[in-house]
Amino acid sequence: MSVPSNSPAESQDMVKVRLEAEDAESEARNPLRSSLTEERLSAEKHDADGRAAAEAKDDSRSVLKSLRLGSTKQDAVYAPDPPDAAGRPSVLLSVAGFILITEFCERLAYYGFAGSLVLFFQRELNFNNARADVQFSAWSGVCYITPLLGGYIADTYLGRYRTILIFCCIYLVGLVMVVIGSVPGDVDAGFFFAAIYIIALGTGGIKPNVSTMGADQFDERYSRDRLEMQSFFNWFYWMVNLGALLAYSLVAYFCQYGLPSAGGERWGFFLGYMVPAVAMFAGIVVFVLGTPRYTLKRPAGSVVAVALSIVYEACVTRHGAARPPSAAVLDKASDIHGGSFPDRTVQGVKYVARLMPFLLVLVPFWGIYSQMSTAFQNQACQMDLDLGGGVQMPVAALNSFDTIAILLLVPVFDRVVYPRVSAWLGRPVTMLEKIGAGLVFAIVAMCVAAVVEAARLAYAPPAGGYDDAAARAHFTPCQDLRDYDPYTYQAFLAGDDTDDGADNGAPLYCSQVCNDYYVNPATQLRTLNLTCISCDDLPQTSGLSVFWQVPQFCLIGVAEILTAITALEFFYSQAPTAMRSVSQSLNLATTALGSFLVIPLLLLVNEADPRAAWVPANLDEGHLAWYFALLAALMALTLAWFVRLAAGYEYKTTAELGVLDDAELTAPLPGDRRGLLPGASPPHSQHGDGKRVSSPRSAASSRQDARALAAAERLSTLSDVDASVADHARSQSLSSSYADGPRFSVDAFASAAPSFSATASPAPGDAAAEGRSSTSGSSAGRRSVASFEIGNPLHPPHDADAAR
Repeated sequence: MSVPSNSPAESQDMVKVRLEAEDAESEARNPLRSSLTEERLSAEKHDADGRAAAEAKDDSRSVLKSLRLGSTKQDAVYAPDPPDAAGRPSVLLSVAGFILITEFCERLAYYGFAGSLVLFFQRELNFNNARADVQFSAWSGVCYITPLLGGYIADTYLGRYRTILIFCCIYLVGLVMVVIGSVPGDVDAGFFFAAIYIIALGTGGIKPNVSTMGADQFDERYSRDRLEMQSFFNWFYWMVNLGALLAYSLVAYFCQYGLPSAGGERWGFFLGYMVPAVAMFAGIVVFVLGTPRYTLKRPAGSVVAVALSIVYEACVTRHGAARPPSAAVLDKASDIHGGSFPDRTVQGVKYVARLMPFLLVLVPFWGIYSQMSTAFQNQACQMDLDLGGGVQMPVAALNSFDTIAILLLVPVFDRVVYPRVSAWLGRPVTMLEKIGAGLVFAIVAMCVAAVVEAARLAYAPPAGGYDDAAARAHFTPCQDLRDYDPYTYQAFLAGDDTDDGADNGAPLYCSQVCNDYYVNPATQLRTLNLTCISCDDLPQTSGLSVFWQVPQFCLIGVAEILTAITALEFFYSQAPTAMRSVSQSLNLATTALGSFLVIPLLLLVNEADPRAAWVPANLDEGHLAWYFALLAALMALTLAWFVRLAAGYEYKTTAELGVLDDAELTAPLPGDRRGLLPGASPPHSQHGDGKRVSSPRSAASSRQDARALAAAERLSTLSDVDASVADHARSQSLSSSYADGPRFSVDAFASAAPSFSATASPAPGDAAAEGRSSTSGSSAGRRSVASFEIGNPLHPPHDADAAR
């Protein structure tokens, strides 16, 4: 049960009376929450005092207060640090560093390959601008859909560590295939597309799990860990962009221009794609080296199937069922309102469901973000790329300005902007306020891009065909001049196309307009007259320097800092523990939807009237500025909706989510479906007459119960465990009858009772384990049992040392 926000004028006595009434009502259903009453009361008093004090501040801030996006109750109230906090090493430096380096290598590999993929489509596969953009958007979208699969596998079967490791190897296989497929000559499009979609599968197991696994290393009972976890998300995104910086500078240059000593431009893509393959291999090595230090959590089970069942029951099975006016639609599935699911489980699904509108808000944002790899590159291809001294800038390198902006400004926002804005407002800047500000910067970026496009057209040289020497001198470096050559087209029709000894097909932008032939007297071969061949004007580079694109890249970089980084934290902190990988996968899926959104938009503006396409092969004949304006308008409408959504949002605390974690991850109580995971069976069956009967119990089930009881006794020996939590665990073990054994998660109890120790005692007789866990404050003690599963021989109790 969430605590509604009280008005600024509400007194502390009123807060106390209201909280006592709420907790008395919910205590019967949720005994664990009674231990949190005092902490919540203190939090509400703090909030009431803060709001009352804020009302007395300068009137010039009143407008900003009224626009506050979300209640600032996002800061949870924690118990004092455990006694061993003083000697605890920095998790950010000693453990999370391996994960940060792995992410750097993976992003170097991804952006190194993806940064020049549009150029590869144009040069090697002869795609035009729109077709290359559509194919890239489709592939990029798949890269952000596969995390849904990766998150589910990690939560249900393999755990985050093994999922990351296995999918990294799949990723590496795809990169090696890309290197093979980019060997100069006749590029096999089928082989190359198979390779890039293997990469899309590989990245799906990494994206949703690597940031979550990094956050899992921090113990929120320690104030230092809580602060370091916030910094971890910033540094995580910083490492992402450091890898992108090297990819867009070094790898992009290799792909577009090659090296004279390594085959020149002809072998550019082969050389450039070697770098991502080597980087991915290095990332796997670093990730494995950090294994002994990781806090490894067993898969607690994904609640996706349970959530879908709740949604189906509420919206379909019990669609016509009556419910109180104050209840939500999903409450129809709650046992309180006649449904089949425990109320706390339904509340957990509602916590995730309330995030869905914010996920949809991000879709247009990521559609704008994707323009850096598509429309911005198309625009750069027809701008002045000269750096002086005969050196040309690769078009993919323009993405590095977005990266540089992020690398430079993340520490500035973290240390300067956010603290100063918070001090000026008299309150912390909320996560939704940061996201909203990022959406504004995305709109401004599109407006600036439209202005730059108008200026580019103003400086464009006169149109000219293949026979115009000046036009050939200014021909774009991103396309093949052969596709505009009427002589090559003539030779192709005559069967005499011998360019590089390969069958390169007809030039793309030439066509036959009549049937006037002449016959060669010597060979008697018929050849089409050049007057019957029409070729499009050459796409030329403008006199406007490509550096005029820098502001639009930097603005998107600022938008990423405000929106993308904060979204990582928002969807992690506002989801129950068992749903965090899936929550991050849904967050990443918005990137896919953003890429997919671009596809119908491009088809609409290009195919509605092919003679007036907005994004043609030659941008001088199109309306790219209109396309940017369309994206800006779409984002503006989304922002208006977002402000309305965010104004009524109330953040959930760690304590509130912890209670739901307990409901979702523990074994079911008698007659209860709490915690059922995909593939699990309820402890009781039900006859048609409605009478419940116990399921037959085997000797193995009895042994599982005995092991569950033993585990509950081990829990009760923990120095910091609350007696009520241990009793709750013991009652859970008595009721278990899963075929694969009940699951108990230390994290679930730790979330419900902040003073609970995450260090489990060793089993009796395990001398080695006793030695490792004798000092909870030591490094070994800190790496003791993070979670364990009872009754499953494939997942015995373990610690980080055993995981080696």
